Amino acid sequence: MKSKMPLAAIAVASLLAGGLSACGNSSAGGGEGGLAVKAGVIGPKTNPASQYWTELERGIELAQAEAEERYGVTFDLVERDDRGEPETGARLIQELLNQEQVDVIFGPSLSGVSLQVAPLIQRAGRPWMTGIPTADQIIDYSEQPNWAFRTNYNNDQNIDAVASSAFGDGKTVGMVYGTDGFGQAGYDAVRSYVEENGLDLVAAEGVDPGATSMVSQVNALNRAGVDTVIVWFTTGAEHATLLRSMAQANYDAEVVATATILDPAFTELSNAADWEQTVFAAPIDFETDEMVDLTTRYRDEYGEDPLILTAVWALYASTLTYAAAVAEAGDANDYEAVRDAMENLETIDVLGQTFDQPFSAEDHELFTPEDWISYRFDESGEVIKSD
Repeated sequence: MKSKMPLAAIAVASLLAGGLSACGNSSAGGGEGGLAVKAGVIGPKTNPASQYWTELERGIELAQAEAEERYGVTFDLVERDDRGEPETGARLIQELLNQEQVDVIFGPSLSGVSLQVAPLIQRAGRPWMTGIPTADQIIDYSEQPNWAFRTNYNNDQNIDAVASSAFGDGKTVGMVYGTDGFGQAGYDAVRSYVEENGLDLVAAEGVDPGATSMVSQVNALNRAGVDTVIVWFTTGAEHATLLRSMAQANYDAEVVATATILDPAFTELSNAADWEQTVFAAPIDFETDEMVDLTTRYRDEYGEDPLILTAVWALYASTLTYAAAVAEAGDANDYEAVRDAMENLETIDVLGQTFDQPFSAEDHELFTPEDWISYRFDESGEVIKSD
């Protein structure tokens, strides 16, 4: 059984963004070799969820200097806008693979598009860094050898982390979720988890995207006696609206959210009194020196806070992990050698977190459920680890 052990130290100083170490005998490592990669980057640039394009692109951009310094790998990015449409994504993936002849695919950013293009990339036999999407079915292990590698968490892990925080002795649990695709998928997953584990979800309230008040949903939860609320929204603004509505209704309950609450709009549109009882979980250590530095570099480069910090991390990790594999293989055009190198990396270090034997032929997920950390917001809105 493989081991994936986060070894990150908690610190506050800013250091050079941490790298990714791959043990092996590659002569291209350590910034030597000049290995060039032609990378296809695809996501929803013109779509209401364009932030998932933004973080896809920026995560790769921020990692490129380190990929070149440590592994001698440089990237020529060929970008395509799938508009969040599965059919458009499928057409553009074929263009990237067949006309552009890219060496690797980063994206698409949305699960629906990724599910559509997965068979195309699999048949082409091209390394695929899935990046942001979390749908479990994106990686189909019945197809071997498999070409997809995920450096973000998946839905099963997210459900386990949320449920372990929400359900406990004496708790009465309800849920509020968005009626968009993300929220509905979250509700369906939580409902399945509850049924499979003999738990009780006493109330569940859907909220349409863009709602300016959730008082009616909050009152319904209150009447049902809910003291712990699972929240599954796409944006920080929706999380903030819920907490303001809870305060307006004088409803005092613990809130267990997903990592989408890291959207800066959450703390901009709510206050410390609102989020005092709010927790969320993520498999990323946000307190490492290297992660603090990455956030600083992001602000310096783009003039704003990260929109989805977990997505930036995932693409940074994808870029470095892939670069390490190319350095091991010695040639980005030798696709099978690159895939084999990914599956046989002994140790990787991403922004201060170390993972031993991160992948294998049977497991292309970087994270395991054991990697997850519980977080909350302090009075200033900074993310800190929960007690």
